[in-house]
Amino acid sequence: MKNRIRYHEYPVLTFHKTWDTMAGVWLLLALSRFYEMYQEMYLVAALLILLMVLVSFRAIGIYEPWRVISIRDEARQILRGCAAVYVMLLAIGFSLKVSETFSRRVFITWMIAWPLFLIGERLAARTLLSRLRRNGGAMKRSVIAGAGELGGRLAQSLEANPWIRSLISGYFDDEKQESPTGHPVLGDLSLLPEYVRKNSVDMVYLALPLRAQTKIDWLLRELADSTASVCLVPDIFFNELILGGSVTYLQNVPLIALRDTPFKGVNFLLKRIEDLVLASIMLILAGPIMLSSALTIKLTSQGPILFRQWRYGLNGQAIKIYKFRTMKVCEDGYCFSQATRDDPRVTCIGAFLRRTSLDELPQLLNVIQGRMSLVGPRPHPVALNEEYRKLVPGYMLRHKVKPGITGLAQVNGLRGETDTVDKMKKRVELDLQYLQRWSVFLDMKIICQTIWKNAWRTNAY
Repeated sequence: MKNRIRYHEYPVLTFHKTWDTMAGVWLLLALSRFYEMYQEMYLVAALLILLMVLVSFRAIGIYEPWRVISIRDEARQILRGCAAVYVMLLAIGFSLKVSETFSRRVFITWMIAWPLFLIGERLAARTLLSRLRRNGGAMKRSVIAGAGELGGRLAQSLEANPWIRSLISGYFDDEKQESPTGHPVLGDLSLLPEYVRKNSVDMVYLALPLRAQTKIDWLLRELADSTASVCLVPDIFFNELILGGSVTYLQNVPLIALRDTPFKGVNFLLKRIEDLVLASIMLILAGPIMLSSALTIKLTSQGPILFRQWRYGLNGQAIKIYKFRTMKVCEDGYCFSQATRDDPRVTCIGAFLRRTSLDELPQLLNVIQGRMSLVGPRPHPVALNEEYRKLVPGYMLRHKVKPGITGLAQVNGLRGETDTVDKMKKRVELDLQYLQRWSVFLDMKIICQTIWKNAWRTNAY
């Protein structure tokens, strides 16, 4: 039989996914029976809840494995996930005009009880696992091959995730004699197989650099004479420029996506629906403001109302974005100078539009067209891209997604003139964090912060 690498999920995560869905469905149906309000429509609602939990809870990031998260943060994530389901249910009920069919008493009780059930289960599971860990019950004796930075970070991750039930005996390494954590270095790699056999070690983690392929092959052959499980921890996954990590198969060959867009499959659909729905609503609400701005520009200065500029879009492809013209000149992305404080090129009305970011409202049309997204890395002029891609490592990775009208960097104050390399590095770091952490909730949070923090006013000249 040919060897295959398969996706592994810790049992506690599988249990949580099942518990979250079934608790929501069971509670709704039980409450409808308890209040004597049950009818077949509740089965339809239960099916919708099941589908929504499978999509929204994962998108929000409730089921992230290997994640250090406190019970308070996990409870907050659960409340966000439940709130997303509530909003979607209400939207469907009102749009189909069936909300009156359901008992408000049933749904209000369910909305309160469901997240309490989920949080209570997490709290009980954490308490139980902590007690097992303290008592040493059902713990797996483990050793780590490699006492470098990778091995140290692995040990910290194992210690921070008690459900893995790993009791680390120490490290083996040919080069390092000092431990990166509180666990001892037990000797050279040549001593590891014998130690595993004599001490009934359950798990061996190979946290060695890629250049140590020969040593890895030797260890695998020697460890075949034991019953220990072996787990390879490639050092590539601790690289800060890794965006992916998903595994797909080309027949029997596993392919690991280290740098890929987060918007694939269901995520792509969720992101596009989010953009179309919200951008359409914003266009309707902003219509009078856009019309007034266009008339004012036309009456106060010569030139076109809309300014079209070349920017880098998805996968680094050049796109034209729309803005209200705010300057006396129309420089495109191939011949461009960033706006500075008191820039003489800016018109009187243009200064107001730029300060309030009303000049960017036409970009909602770019979102409808599919060239941009509401939230994502801000698009830079082509000339700026060509300058900084040579100076900032990972700069072009921000183009693995569509550019956005607002983004994580903007709500953290990194907007406007980038007159130093350090400013651009900080902006790119936050852009890459967005790609790594994306969820629908994160998008909603950034949009709200853009409004409430007045992020559009920061450094806008």
